[in-house]
Amino acid sequence: MDEAPELGREPTRREWAGFWCLICQQTQSAFNDKFAQFLLIPLGGWLAGTSSSIVLVAGIIITLPFFLFAPLAGWLSDRFSKRNVLVGSALAQSVILGLLCLAIIAKSLPMAILAAFALATLTAFYTPAKMGIVKELVGSRHLGFASGFQQMMAMLAILAGQIVAGIIFSDRLESSGDGWQAAYGPLWLLAILSLPVILLAWLIPPTPRGSTQPFSAALALHHGQQLRTLWSDRTLRRTSFGMAFFWGFAGFINLWSLEVAKELTGGGLEFGRVSSKFMAAASLGMVGGFGAASLLLRRRIELGWVPVAGVAMTISTLVLSMIDPSAPAFLMALATTAFFAAIFLTPLNAHLQDRCPPDKRGEILAAASLQECVAGVGAVALLYGLGSARDILGSPWWLGLHAQLLVAAIACGAITIYIVRLIPAELVRVVGLAIIRLIYRIRSTGSFPEKGGVLLLPNHITWADAFFLTAACPRPVRFVMEAGFTGNTAVRIFSQLFDTVPISSSKPREALRASAEALKEGHVVCIFPEGQLTRTGTLQELKRGFEIIARQAGCPLVPTWTDGAWGSIFSFEGNRFFTKFPYRLRYGISVAFAPAMAPDEADLEKIRRGMQQASAIALAERASDPAQANALQLAHVNALQRGTDFGVLDTDPLPDSLTALAIFENLFRAIRRESPFPDPSSETHWLGGNALREKIESSKIQHGGVFFDFSDHAKEPLAHSGWVHCPCLAINGVIIAMSMPDPPKAHPGSKDQKGCKPGALGILLPGFWIDGTTLRGPAIPEGLALPDGVTLDEEGFLFLP
Repeated sequence: MDEAPELGREPTRREWAGFWCLICQQTQSAFNDKFAQFLLIPLGGWLAGTSSSIVLVAGIIITLPFFLFAPLAGWLSDRFSKRNVLVGSALAQSVILGLLCLAIIAKSLPMAILAAFALATLTAFYTPAKMGIVKELVGSRHLGFASGFQQMMAMLAILAGQIVAGIIFSDRLESSGDGWQAAYGPLWLLAILSLPVILLAWLIPPTPRGSTQPFSAALALHHGQQLRTLWSDRTLRRTSFGMAFFWGFAGFINLWSLEVAKELTGGGLEFGRVSSKFMAAASLGMVGGFGAASLLLRRRIELGWVPVAGVAMTISTLVLSMIDPSAPAFLMALATTAFFAAIFLTPLNAHLQDRCPPDKRGEILAAASLQECVAGVGAVALLYGLGSARDILGSPWWLGLHAQLLVAAIACGAITIYIVRLIPAELVRVVGLAIIRLIYRIRSTGSFPEKGGVLLLPNHITWADAFFLTAACPRPVRFVMEAGFTGNTAVRIFSQLFDTVPISSSKPREALRASAEALKEGHVVCIFPEGQLTRTGTLQELKRGFEIIARQAGCPLVPTWTDGAWGSIFSFEGNRFFTKFPYRLRYGISVAFAPAMAPDEADLEKIRRGMQQASAIALAERASDPAQANALQLAHVNALQRGTDFGVLDTDPLPDSLTALAIFENLFRAIRRESPFPDPSSETHWLGGNALREKIESSKIQHGGVFFDFSDHAKEPLAHSGWVHCPCLAINGVIIAMSMPDPPKAHPGSKDQKGCKPGALGILLPGFWIDGTTLRGPAIPEGLALPDGVTLDEEGFLFLP
């Protein structure tokens, strides 16, 4: 027997195939069920001369089994493999449809109603199994997507069954004049089409069964015990109440729309057509909502979408109450309300399935279904009560149909406020990530461990790095944070948003142990090994500690790089955070994950090299050719400034030999100013080689500017103390390393960072890494052999012998 996927493990191909078989089976089963029901309703209306009593009977038939058999349905789903329950359900549906055909042949309406009740009972037993098996097939990571897609296909099948059945019955009745004959042929075809569903159910991989109690007659009355099991866990209880509210809200809106159709048509011949339009609009809106939710939750279950959808439901319900029902905008508002209602439900549904204990999942899902039926009945009672009060009081305006909808809007607003108070961090997280994705176009590349603890080690460029990494990482990320910072309100909210691992620098052993424990629990834990935000755009010195954490936890380390973040408003580009405008919206960010390292291989030098390798992987995602890659490297360090001028000597051949320089100018609105001599009063930054260096050293100007020195003697001190000397290195026209002025402190408590170092030829640009004695990166795709004796220090400064 196949084991269910563990948390974080990718499902196998067989498990994915089983999920798609489940989707096909449940879609066909839902279509069969609704097709049969919506053949019997007009058949009953044809026999009785009115369909109102038949609709009431159908409503009782559909809901009653969930009340009667919820404990047994939950027990069955837990006692046996859910796959086997699905197979048995498929077999039973074929048999019941066959009996329904016999009832039509015998022209026995009571027998047909009994068969319809058997179909509804089968649905009550089938639902916990089909919902509960999803996590066992696809695991937690894909559960949000799978749950939304499952509900979308079920709603499509229900809508199609209702519409197709009504059309076929009406056409056949018109041609034959006999209701029995009109229902007979389609039902036989339905019974035949139900047979392949048995094979689809059989192809689903077997799943483990729970260790629930043996069968006893008392199980049939265990409704209270079943609900107590659901309510014993606060998270499950609150989630199930949210789901029950959805079904109550949906039932209220559905019945209210039927009342609107009745008022518009007077209950005459047009009632069916108008009510069908309303039903189709709501159903299609819900189908779209489930589809959208499956996409929103494709990476993980995000409960923050629940209050977002709740706000949208409240607004759309209020709008719906103000629109003339005869106007086309009414259908659009109805579909929009249903759309957001589906988004409201899907995360809750997935979360409930995810949090259920495996051996009681069927019982809990059956109890949740029971609650949903109670909520639906409550919605009917509420609408009936409002209608009765309206009749008794002489139809006052404040109890009109549009005013009644305000009750639903108020309830929706109240439940949304309650949910926001329960999960404020999830709401801010979803909204924050949505805003980040609007501003930034985030891509990720590289492989990432699918399960188990992972220590993520990224560079630290901006205040928004946590959002970038969260959006790019295929698994949820927990960030390590100094516990002393949580006294700040903003930092405390951040720690709640990202489920941080609090540590104390005053208790280093406890801090290491806390991080290691989180890794042992299977989480992805992120530590910024630089311990500070870079103000040069380059990788700062790495701090120790992560090696010990990884070895204690026995988990892999993943060096990571966020490319393109330098230049955003959250970076120190321009020597300031925040106080600048973005260059453009949908700013490109590329996050790269280098190959994972074993914990016994982790040391500062290897991790630094791994991060540099990740920077090359990330840059390759954003560059179309080597020259452009080198230009992007220039733009992502605090040397040449974007959008500003820089000076060159008109007789200096060096600038023209640097291919990336012209591309940098075009891409980032920098302007090269040629001059016969270096004049810092006209341009602050100057770039050149031997010719410019000679001019500067012979200059009589006391106060110079910044000189990016690519000359043959760049590592030697400049014989002019008035200039800021920034040694740089270019080989074969490719800029390899650059120095820059030491960046100012962002605030008085900031640590010093170096842009220059005596004897160094600059800092190796992000996007390069050294493989033995070969320099590699997208700017030099064939690699570049370095001179003997080249070294990099702990801050990335490059030294030549």
